[in-house]
Amino acid sequence: MTENEIKVLMKKYLNGTITKEEEALLEAFDHKLLSENHQNVFKNTRHKATIGQKLAKGINTSKTRGPFMQWSRIAASLILLMGLSYFVYNYAGQEEAIEPNVMLTKTTEWGQKLNLVLADGTEVYLNSGSTIKFPKRFEGDTRSVELDGEAFFDVAENPNKPFIIRSGEVETTVLGTSFNVNTYEESEQVAVTVATGKVKVVSGESEVLLLPNEQGVFDKKSKSISKKKIDIAAFLHWKDGIIHFEDAELSEVLETLERWYGVSFVVDNENIGDCHLTASYNNERLSAVLESIIYAKKGLQYQFLNNKKIELKGKCTD
Repeated sequence: MTENEIKVLMKKYLNGTITKEEEALLEAFDHKLLSENHQNVFKNTRHKATIGQKLAKGINTSKTRGPFMQWSRIAASLILLMGLSYFVYNYAGQEEAIEPNVMLTKTTEWGQKLNLVLADGTEVYLNSGSTIKFPKRFEGDTRSVELDGEAFFDVAENPNKPFIIRSGEVETTVLGTSFNVNTYEESEQVAVTVATGKVKVVSGESEVLLLPNEQGVFDKKSKSISKKKIDIAAFLHWKDGIIHFEDAELSEVLETLERWYGVSFVVDNENIGDCHLTASYNNERLSAVLESIIYAKKGLQYQFLNNKKIELKGKCTD
């Protein structure tokens, strides 16, 4: 019999429309295949008995049918021959079809952002130039991910399964809350900023508890953690497409623009970085941002050397 013929006969048997002649064909179907491959179907004796019980409930619905063990052999033979995953799912339980758990990685290039939802329902907003590693499924007593860069987490609440973000030497633990983590590799600090709930930040023997509108800062050189009150909105603008600078040094401004737009700046005057800027830009084009900066800071000029490189020159005065 062909694979399609076997499927047709099996469906007829399950819905009760099979004839005696067709039933005899199924009963005679090469049970030797099962005898030679039973180890590929059953994990152990207990597993075999469990499948037998489920098959008996789903298949052996009439006393006029052949003996159950005969039919379980046919069913298992079909599984081996055709790989009927839907049959295994419906009649043998999901334990046979569990996929291996794997680590997934999502990365954003400079100028890109990404929103994703993890297996537990946690929402993650990944900023430019960032990488997050997380399992396909959260197993065990914790939910653990790794972050390099910046991300905002809105963690699905689960008091019995803490959510942990590992960022180099820093470990941030929550049960269900929303907060921002800034941990770019080139930065000298790791900053955790809390929007809602409570967050624990740990590194070595240092530990702080953070509440809404508080920020914990780990200094990579001193290995210490400090905390302070902040305006949370100022640290979450990026999530909504807004760039906000509050009395920021121009060197910091240029660094942010590089990440945001995926460009690089060439500066011909090292003192340019001493200027400060306070401004907000809502999903503006890079050219509009640059025009705004040179209007506010007289003496500066810029030109595009190519699509990804910009020269900034002149003198900047506050």
